[in-house]
Amino acid sequence: MTKLEQIIDFAKTLPVEQQDGIANDLVAIMRSRNKAISLSPKEIADVKTAIADKNPIFASESEILAVLGKNF
Repeated sequence: MTKLEQIIDFAKTLPVEQQDGIANDLVAIMRSRNKAISLSPKEIADVKTAIADKNPIFASESEILAVLGKNF
């Protein structure tokens, strides 16, 4: 399990208000590190929905690499 997966698992145990705060912080970090990333309000809502999902379905490593490329 990656550190990010561990953080997400922990965040899912928190109350929704705290999860929303974490999602907002993550978006802010992503924006500060890569100016090419810009999430729309709908994408932000989708992230918040995914974080709140009690039974998430994760993409496999091969699915991720197919989307992001081998250099990811």
